[in-house]
Amino acid sequence: MKRLIVSVFVATLLVAGATAQKADYDPVKAPYGHGQDSISCRENLSLMQTAAKAEAYESALGPWNAAYNNCPASSKNIYIYGPRIFKALHASATDEAKKKEYLDKVMEIYDNRMKYFGDDDAKGTILAYKTYDYMELMGDKTDQKVIYDWLGEAVNEMKAEMYPLDAYSYYMVASLTQYLIDNSNKDQYITDYFSVVGHVDQAIANYKAAGDQANADYLGMVKEGIVKGFVASGAGDCKTLNEYYADKVEPNKANKEFLNEVLDALASVGCTESDLYFTASEYLHILEPSASAALGLANKSLRDKDYDTAVKYYSEAARLESDKNKSSDYMMQLAGIFSNQRNFARARQAAYDALEYNPNNGEAYVLIGQLYASSANNIFSEPEKAGLVYCAAVDKLQKARSVDPSVAGKANSLINRYSAAYMDTETAFMMGFKAGETVYIPGWIGESTTIRLR
Repeated sequence: MKRLIVSVFVATLLVAGATAQKADYDPVKAPYGHGQDSISCRENLSLMQTAAKAEAYESALGPWNAAYNNCPASSKNIYIYGPRIFKALHASATDEAKKKEYLDKVMEIYDNRMKYFGDDDAKGTILAYKTYDYMELMGDKTDQKVIYDWLGEAVNEMKAEMYPLDAYSYYMVASLTQYLIDNSNKDQYITDYFSVVGHVDQAIANYKAAGDQANADYLGMVKEGIVKGFVASGAGDCKTLNEYYADKVEPNKANKEFLNEVLDALASVGCTESDLYFTASEYLHILEPSASAALGLANKSLRDKDYDTAVKYYSEAARLESDKNKSSDYMMQLAGIFSNQRNFARARQAAYDALEYNPNNGEAYVLIGQLYASSANNIFSEPEKAGLVYCAAVDKLQKARSVDPSVAGKANSLINRYSAAYMDTETAFMMGFKAGETVYIPGWIGESTTIRLR
């Protein structure tokens, strides 16, 4: 404690009268000053660093001020500890004018860091740190336009060399905000998006080449977030993406990563029936069969009404997909297509294939139940027996809600509707049927069910 008091006392003496740089100060030839000034500068730097490292920021303020005002080019630590000191003062201040004063001081420190130590750290990096502290101190009052301008300058200058890495994300959030506030900024947002994604892709390649997989992976997550934001924004429609990638696919037909990007981008906005999507799918499938490529070829086969080939590629997409839930969804897409064509047998088979990948896909059982109900009047020659088919349909709906609670509401609604179509007790008696007996449903259904009556 005594040592700290002495330090503060010495710092006060050193600061006294030091409010501006001396007229003969030369930051290049003599960054510490001359003679006694040089000694004072080194002592202040030492005191400032000792106090700041101990997070005794009020004690660090005096020697920091002396160094900042009298020998600003002497040490980069002035600009590293300076923001910490004034952010601490900002946090403890209750007066808004004081808070504004401390905020402005932090911003000024970063500007002077670029002036005196711009050769040590890239301007873009310093701008990013300045922006981060601005966001921290402004909180909910942060002006996204300020972030957009500062980080825009940083990213446009550093491109694939941007550091810190998450500056790309903050910049695109700011760009998206400008677009959402004023839709006339749409073209600028789209331009920013493709520019930044290009920088990120190059940065990922650079890190991989340098053997830095950790940063490459992190940037992969950064890119994923940027892409999701773009898709959700509504700015990237099918026309926009097709125009952007139109002249890029052919020169990159041997680039697997690029072709996957094209397919993912187009699929993300539901643009899976364009010629560009099919072309990219074909090139990718030649290079390396993948789920996305097979899915593209499946969609092309559907467009051409080549259903047997579509089944082949949907099945291939599901087999190649690492995410089994997605595999199940692919087969459900195929099931839905066959259902719309009233090809019930093939629709059911696709739904069962979906269950192979995800046994808890309740939608598959719901669809099968609906297929059975749609066939109710065409299975038996006697119309009165249609109620038996609805029993088989309800079997599937009960299974659906048992394996997948998320479809319980839909399943229960259909069960109530189909139950009303059961065979009535009098008709069942006349035809020799009893509730609880097992009956075989012929035709394409080919299953047994338990008789239920109304």
